[in-house]
Amino acid sequence: MPSKIRRRGKDSYHFFVPNGYDANGKQKGFEKTVHAANDTEAEKLYDLFKADCLHGKVLAAGTKKMTLIQFFDYYKEHYSAANHEETTKAYNDNLFQRIKVVLGPYRIDQIKPHHILDFFKQISADDISCKDGPLNGNTINKYYILLNTLFKTAVKWKFLTENVMNSIDRPKTNKPHKKLPTDTELTKILQILDSEPLEHRLWFMIAFGRGLRREEIFGLKWGDLNFKTRKMEINRAIVYVPGKPLIEKDTKTDNSYRVVAMPQFLVAMFTAWEAELRARVKKRNKRKKVLSIEDSCGPDKWVFQRANGDCRHPCSFTTFMRRFYMDNGLAKVSPHLLRHMSGSYLLRQGIDLARISADLGHGDKAFTMRTYIHELDAEKDKSADAMDAIVDSLTPVSDEIKKGQA
Repeated sequence: MPSKIRRRGKDSYHFFVPNGYDANGKQKGFEKTVHAANDTEAEKLYDLFKADCLHGKVLAAGTKKMTLIQFFDYYKEHYSAANHEETTKAYNDNLFQRIKVVLGPYRIDQIKPHHILDFFKQISADDISCKDGPLNGNTINKYYILLNTLFKTAVKWKFLTENVMNSIDRPKTNKPHKKLPTDTELTKILQILDSEPLEHRLWFMIAFGRGLRREEIFGLKWGDLNFKTRKMEINRAIVYVPGKPLIEKDTKTDNSYRVVAMPQFLVAMFTAWEAELRARVKKRNKRKKVLSIEDSCGPDKWVFQRANGDCRHPCSFTTFMRRFYMDNGLAKVSPHLLRHMSGSYLLRQGIDLARISADLGHGDKAFTMRTYIHELDAEKDKSADAMDAIVDSLTPVSDEIKKGQA
């Protein structure tokens, strides 16, 4: 028998396949204990084991066996900490809360496809504990992406020989239907909005009028606005991560950095808000007997600021919108839905899709059309009316036929 095969007891053999030397000159290699009826069978099994080692299908001896929880912590320390933004780290931590309950205690080399399938079945159940109801396909897909990333990285770092997620089909995603308010509902919303504080109205009209993301609205500084040229520069965002201070960061993507033109109504609202903000600060300083020569609306000051000069919290907009539509019995409208409405209404007015896509900060107008442009109810009526005109022009249809009396 080859020297790399050692009998350990009755029908038990220990295999060792050399794989170089470590820093101390000690030989490294792959090890395995098998059961074989005799030496001849053991030699055949050794040849198969050696072939697997040469093809990268076996982990080297001494490779640490981690649970999924341990590997997730290792991944965060050795990759995520240096390569992910705080928002991504927080989101992955949130997703992993469910993963660790079901899969976390397992060693990563012992997790099989049926474990993953059982996990997806569990988080897809109608009775899952989730304040917003059962998880939809888009959310479940995010769990798939995180698990695939973890196992793919484990293979890359030689903790595993294969990615178990390769055996799992990616969950189907269902694009949620976003119902836009009708023209009548929007008219009512705008009428009631007039009674709200100017700051709240301005949040609404920036999102609807120019399609800014909530985080971009609160990232605006006075130096980003040019009232003479009616231009607004979007170059930063204020991001909220639970348990952490607000984060000032660059825009979401390179295409998200943009300069957009401001409608006259926004210029007027910004001008009025600037005057109101200066008056507020002056009144507050007088009450506190503070003498300040600092310009509260200087180029480096936040457009939407707290009493201490810090930027307002982005969730303020969400809180306002929730209270606004609930108190007034209006159609549900979120800050992000206003962004979708902006693109849809501009397209109806005949604005070029490429222009709309650029204003929204997208790099692909097909994505804008697929994701952000929604059919307005008024357009459905227009298409039906157009067909009436077409039929009238092509055929001499009598009034009786039109009334269904033929």
